[in-house]
Amino acid sequence: MRKILFVFLLLHQFLSAQKTISVYFEVDQSSISFEDAKKLVINFQLAPYKVIEVRGYCDARGSIAYNDALAQRRINAVLQKLDDLSISHESATQKVIGERQLEFPLHAQNRRVDLLIEILPKVIELEVKPSLLKQEETATPIQETLTPEEQIAEEADQLENQLTQSKVGTIFKIKNLNFVFNSDEIEPLSQPLLDRLLEVMLNFPKLEIEIHGYICCNPDPSDTKLSIRRAHKIYKYLTQNGVDSKRLGYKGFGSSNPVFPLPEKSEVEKAANRRVEILIKHAI
Repeated sequence: MRKILFVFLLLHQFLSAQKTISVYFEVDQSSISFEDAKKLVINFQLAPYKVIEVRGYCDARGSIAYNDALAQRRINAVLQKLDDLSISHESATQKVIGERQLEFPLHAQNRRVDLLIEILPKVIELEVKPSLLKQEETATPIQETLTPEEQIAEEADQLENQLTQSKVGTIFKIKNLNFVFNSDEIEPLSQPLLDRLLEVMLNFPKLEIEIHGYICCNPDPSDTKLSIRRAHKIYKYLTQNGVDSKRLGYKGFGSSNPVFPLPEKSEVEKAANRRVEILIKHAI
């Protein structure tokens, strides 16, 4: 049986693979808060997105002209933050709405910028018999759109096999186990992966692992403090929920051994370098 790629396109799937990310602002302000900057990082690091449109809004305070100018400054602030995160937005259109569409009863909900984004398709492979295809030469990749939640669920399903079927010395990355920017707080969206790791460790008591933490963006590879805290966070979660500490170890490697060379050129490269890896110390 050969591995063959073929086309299976669902138009509805592409049309529905859009979402809106809202960034909120204080009264008369155009600066982005830490929490909303963190929201952008979380959303864009979990899946490949394309920014389609950026819309700026205001509440009803002030004149229309003043609010239009403020809405534009808010758009500019968000675009600058996207640039800082190496998130492409060149093809995105801009719309200054100002106070013309007061969609919510609360002023705070109207002081915002909306990013309309499209989840880019992910190429997957299927194994099929060549006899099922009349013209193998014209085969084209399948395209399937996976949401961040679906990507995490898919990886969680594969995690048990990786942990239980790997040999001693094998190292693999938990791709979507992510942390809040510049902290050891695990993203809520990544919790299913942590829960599955715990489940496997409890179900296979002979399995022993070592948790390796890495960070991105830091030119000093000797600065390992944050990577150690992140690895310890996972270690602590496992031990507090019943895994014997003798079966676990943890280390932080900072920005050493990067997947992509520093400085990273895009958010994709940063996400690849900012990772958690598992070393199999004793197989089942």
